[in-house]
Amino acid sequence: MGQLTNKGYVGERLDSILADLDQGFRAIYGNDIDLAPDSPDGQMLGLIAQIRADLEELGEVTYRALDPDHASGAWLEQRVAYAGLTRRQARYSYLRGAALTGRAGTLIPAGSVLRDINRGRWLLVADITLGTDGSARADLRSELLGAFNLPANSALTIETLVLGWDTATNLAAAEVGAEEETDPELRARFYRSRSRPAQNSLDGLVAALLQLADVRQVVGLENTGSTADADGVPGHSLNLIVDGGEEQAIAQAIFLRKPAGTGLMGQQSRTVVDGQGVNRLIRFDRPAMVDCKAFVQLRRDAEFTAIDVAAIKAQLAQLDFRIGQDVQLSRLYSPINTVQGFWVEQLKIGRRSGALAADNIVIGVRERARFAQADIEVVVL
Repeated sequence: MGQLTNKGYVGERLDSILADLDQGFRAIYGNDIDLAPDSPDGQMLGLIAQIRADLEELGEVTYRALDPDHASGAWLEQRVAYAGLTRRQARYSYLRGAALTGRAGTLIPAGSVLRDINRGRWLLVADITLGTDGSARADLRSELLGAFNLPANSALTIETLVLGWDTATNLAAAEVGAEEETDPELRARFYRSRSRPAQNSLDGLVAALLQLADVRQVVGLENTGSTADADGVPGHSLNLIVDGGEEQAIAQAIFLRKPAGTGLMGQQSRTVVDGQGVNRLIRFDRPAMVDCKAFVQLRRDAEFTAIDVAAIKAQLAQLDFRIGQDVQLSRLYSPINTVQGFWVEQLKIGRRSGALAADNIVIGVRERARFAQADIEVVVL
């Protein structure tokens, strides 16, 4: 039989099992017994040996599955659970800043459904009211979890009929989501979590929120004083700003990790039932998306005749800003200069609703900046 030793599990192999059974049969029936592989006794001995060998292999596989280096599937999920981790589920794909047009003042409710050219369905993330010019920008997410690609400037078919809503077009390529976390990805995250444990309760709370499906960014603001601070957080309170994720799951994670007696602030609120059956109101915030625009004036190098303007716009639109991160003018030159054949003569940026200037765009602690290709003007001289 296999043995557990100080070096691990050591199983017995088929040839050793056959030898032991052969010796046992001869001790009982005598040395003249016919145990040739094609004899009836030999075939029975072979069946018994194979059964034992299969059990030995099962024991070895079970032992190896207890090691995170070799575990897979549900076995790996059980191992990483000791570190408080769960497998990340698939993330939604998004269409950022899609253009909606129709009659001015029309309210388009969240959850309205649109269909793309691949018959994929997209949902409006939040309520949108069309402006005085009959247009607005809105974020859409895929109906299903997973990676769904859609090229820029693709027309979307409206499935949820809203009186006064005429058209919808995605102005930028889809922000592709992700499929369910694979075993190697989960194993790597497990090892990272073991090497970088949370230093305090707020770190642990942020880490727990980042484990939720479709959560991309989390910022935690903490005020340990007795009066409101510069960020507007009341005394002895927390303000969690969460980008992505399902709201009830976010509220549950905050409830489970929030220090006792600490207040919560935020525009979003969900109710969680505690262990005593009491309803607890959990508050948090979503980042307000700040649509930015840019004007880039380029001077063509003498040896170049064509400049890839679309590539320049794509580089700026792909910038991923953190919550509360200012848009720094000087940092935009690097992605622009990945395209060759010119030098930047003038660069101005600003909020889409404001004026352009050769200066940084200040972003609030509860805001997140982004560029859409349609809001970037490139002039080549």
